[in-house]
Amino acid sequence: MKIETTPRDDHQLKVVVELEPEQLERGKRQAARKIAQETKIPGFRPGKAPYEVVRRMVGEDTIQKEALALLVDETYPKVIEEAGIKPYGPGTLADAEKTDPITFTFIIPLEPKVELGDYRSIRVPYEPPVVEEKEVDAFIQRLRNSYATLTPAERPAQEGDLVFVSVSGKRVNPAEGENETLAENRVLQVPIQPADQVDENEWPYPGFARELIGAEAGQELTLRHTFEDDSPYESLRGKEAEYTVKIDSVKAMELPELDAPFAQTVGEFETVDALRESIRKSLEATAKEDYDNEYFTKILDQIREQATIQYPPQALDNEENQVINSIERDLARQNLDLETYLKIRKEDREAFKEQEVRPAAVRRLERSLLMDEISLAEHLHLDEKEFASVFSQTMNELQGTSDFNQMRKKVSSDRLANAVAMEAASRLINRQVFDRLKLIANGEEIPEDTNDHEHEHEVEDEKTTEKKPSEQPSTEQSE
Repeated sequence: MKIETTPRDDHQLKVVVELEPEQLERGKRQAARKIAQETKIPGFRPGKAPYEVVRRMVGEDTIQKEALALLVDETYPKVIEEAGIKPYGPGTLADAEKTDPITFTFIIPLEPKVELGDYRSIRVPYEPPVVEEKEVDAFIQRLRNSYATLTPAERPAQEGDLVFVSVSGKRVNPAEGENETLAENRVLQVPIQPADQVDENEWPYPGFARELIGAEAGQELTLRHTFEDDSPYESLRGKEAEYTVKIDSVKAMELPELDAPFAQTVGEFETVDALRESIRKSLEATAKEDYDNEYFTKILDQIREQATIQYPPQALDNEENQVINSIERDLARQNLDLETYLKIRKEDREAFKEQEVRPAAVRRLERSLLMDEISLAEHLHLDEKEFASVFSQTMNELQGTSDFNQMRKKVSSDRLANAVAMEAASRLINRQVFDRLKLIANGEEIPEDTNDHEHEHEVEDEKTTEKKPSEQPSTEQSE
């Protein structure tokens, strides 16, 4: 058997295999026996008809076609082994030439390959935000708003009021391919806060509520806003939008006193100070989590800039499916499906995949590959005790969720436990990678690898574990 390999630009391998003449003859004999086993031939027991009898009955072409199929199944795993190929997944039979000698052409996706570059030279100071008193005050103000007594106000809206509105928004001068509609008849209850308590995450933009001051019930406003360059809405940064706001009603809010009875009403707090301390800790935890996510992403993006990442198209296709599945699960929680969601947005499915799903899939896939490679480069390991703790925590978090309950109905307990174990392992290694990158980015000393390998397991590449290549290629010919 002669094997010739040619790398392709899409991180797949073109493999041309030339068979020996005797391989075809042997394959034809095997094919004839298979046909004789599956086809009733008068005068012979199943599988016992001589080759020539089978050939006369079904024809040479039928035997050769069956022989080629058998030879593909037999040849492909031998090619993988003899050529030392590490496939990402099953290959595709691109061509089968019935000439003498018989030649097969396979297209085989290769395992992703990552070259990290000098990632240990990256420096990003770790400076988590500090929660200020005004943030605690603003949270308490929102709490008081939620417990306020509302009375209709027969006057224009003013600071301290709650305004009921319906908002529609659109891009001004959208670029080609951009969806013009940002919102359509979205119903909101908008509290008008003091100027020093404007929420930076206010929708549709910070300061929107204060633009309603002076508006009356039944009035319609047209507001324009240019988004800042650091807006959390990436697609709107530096862009102008126009909003149509219909004022449904204006109501005055009578706020409860900020005292011990109020603190006891909103939770198990004896005093206002206890309430403030709980709010502060919650805000600090949220702020740290948000900062850590941004910090980690910033480091990975810098590593990506100097890294070389190669992967076959099948890897990106799989990641796209994961992104779409995640979107569909999120929509299902809102009693929506993807088709309805796209109709609401007046967007084509293919355009949605190209503009939103694929970029998200590329980011997810490349960050995942970087993290896998970093975990190997840094010799990170899973500690058995820590893994057991994270496994229990993950199981407790998942139990009771709709996704977990649906999975429990569809798969065996062993498969479910394995899925939870994979999730737990992923969480643990992600945490370890983050901790290591944090040390590196701050120029701190890296601890020596003192792990006891008798009690710990080396981290395996999750994608490789999940996606073991089939021994058989797809017989569907590629374009």
